Parts: sequence; structure tokens; C-alpha cells
Amino acid sequence: MSEQTSRRSFLSKSALAGAASVTVAASAHAAKGEPRRKLKVGALGATAYSFWGIWADLLSPEGRAGTDILNMEISHVWDKDYKEAEKFAEKWGCEAVKNYDGMIGKVDGVASGGLYEAPWQHKMFKPYLKAGIPCYLSRPWSGCLRDMDEMLDLAAKHSAPFMATATYEHYNEADTLGAKLKNIGVIKCVHATDTAGDYPHFHLKYMLLKILGYHVDKVALITNDPMKPNYLQTRGSYTFHISIIGTEGIEVASMPGNSNWFYRFVPQMMDIQKTIEGKTYQPLDIVRKKFEILVTAYYSHHECKGAPVKVGTVSADWSYPHVKPGYMDDSLFKD
Repeated sequence: MSEQTSRRSFLSKSALAGAASVTVAASAHAAKGEPRRKLKVGALGATAYSFWGIWADLLSPEGRAGTDILNMEISHVWDKDYKEAEKFAEKWGCEAVKNYDGMIGKVDGVASGGLYEAPWQHKMFKPYLKAGIPCYLSRPWSGCLRDMDEMLDLAAKHSAPFMATATYEHYNEADTLGAKLKNIGVIKCVHATDTAGDYPHFHLKYMLLKILGYHVDKVALITNDPMKPNYLQTRGSYTFHISIIGTEGIEVASMPGNSNWFYRFVPQMMDIQKTIEGKTYQPLDIVRKKFEILVTAYYSHHECKGAPVKVGTVSADWSYPHVKPGYMDDSLFKD
């Protein structure tokens, strides 16, 4: 058995065991007739280029988009800039902690919303994963496959519910469009655009993988600018627009560009809540596969001038150029 096959088996079995144990505990709590309390969530990477500004608005009754459909509250926050964390805490009614691991024993789960922290997330999440605390990673999740594997191995070993997604994966259109593919015969072409200008470009890629499947052999990425490729962007009309053309028909899905935060982010937050409650959103081997495909795409662009690269051949230590090199200092972390 290969090392990669062995890893997939280990991740799948461990994730199922961890989810089952948390779900059983939650069911026992409900069986006692105890009132349902709000889940306490710790915010990591909450201030610079972070989704936490939107998530906090949705979770807080004081927010302009606040909703009670979610059963979570922000109880603590950590950021590399403690003064900024204090401002966030004052605004959203939570407690700022000075150390990245200062929320252990105080929260039901932690979530990272920033983009710049990605290369350091394996360090940032390590103590929480070792403590078995549910973790959510947004954005591209890691700087290289080896660091991603470290997090996945810890999640499996310590039965920590672990979720890593891009916002677009949670949209209802990803599920409904995928279910319609049986109607169009053999797929000949997929054309998709979106308005997300984040580097590295992952929102639409991860959504398309959820729709089309994860059995990808080779990946090629050709772009004029990996930050904001101008020929892949659409402005104003749609958040995203996808056309899938087959031998027997065409299926299309889109989201209006003026969709509000509730419509765009609550589906993601509901799945985060389910993960904190112990439910499995995706098996850990799928989380790894998504990131490996993304890394392969960037390797194609940066190292092979856009030539196709076979998935599984890029070194686990190869890292795409970071958005903010040196944004965090390794001295912030204990190991």
C-alpha cells in the first residue's frame, strides 16, 4: 500500500470516529432536556483582509445583517495585532486573548477568516487540533501540502472535527447543478467566471470541483495575473456564472452580483456550525485532494508556464508565492 493510499484510509476512518463521538455527546445533552446554549466560537485572524468582519456582523444582533438563524456567538478573538483584536472585541462584545492558544478550554470551536495567515495556519491551529477542538479554515488554508498534511494528521489523530472550504462551495447552486449533470450527456466544455479577486484564485475552483468531482488527473493554469486575471473576471452582473455544455444539453447556474451577505455567507456559517456540533462536512481525504489540486494548478503556472501537471507529482514542500510574505513571525508560536 502506498503512503498516499495509507494516508487517505487513515484520514477517512479517523474522521468518522471523531464525528461519531461528538454527535453522540450532543445527542446525550439533548436527551437530558437541557436548554440549547449558543456555541462559543473563537475568532482567529480576525482583522486584516478577513471574513470575520462579515461573519461577526451576521452573528451579532447589533450587526446590520444580524440573524438568529445561527446558534453561535463569538466569545474570544486572537490576532497577531493585539490592539486590533481589542478593537474587534469591543465592537462585537467578545474577549481578546494575547496568545494564539489562549482560547483552549473556553470555546466550542475556532475559525480563521483571514487570507494573509494561510502559510502559518498549521502552527496557529496545532494546539486546538491536539485538544480535539473543532476547527474551520477559510481561504487557501495552507502554504504547502506538507503543512496541510500536518493539520489533517492532527485532526485525525485527535478526533478534531475539521473543515476547510471556500465560500462558493456552500452555495445551493453547487449541489443543484451537480445533480443536473446526468441530463446533459458527456461534458465537452465548462465555462465559469466570478467576481472574487482573491489570490490565489480558489473560490470558483473549489466550487467547480464540488460540482464536477475530485477525480482530477492533470491540471493546467494559464493566467496573465494570478492575483486578478482580467479575462476570468465579471463585474456587477453576477457573483458567479457557470455554463456546463454536454453532448445532450447545457446546464447553467449563477448568482446575482447584488446578493446580500445573508444569501452569500449564511450557508457557509450554517455548515461551520454543524462542524462545531460534530458533523462531517467533507471527509479529510477530500479536503486534502482539493488543496493538492489547487497547489498543482499554481505549480503549473509558476514552474511550468501553464503546461499540464499530473496531480500527485508536486513536492509536498513546494509553496506558491505568498500574498504577504513575512506577515506573521514564527516567534508568535510555541512550536
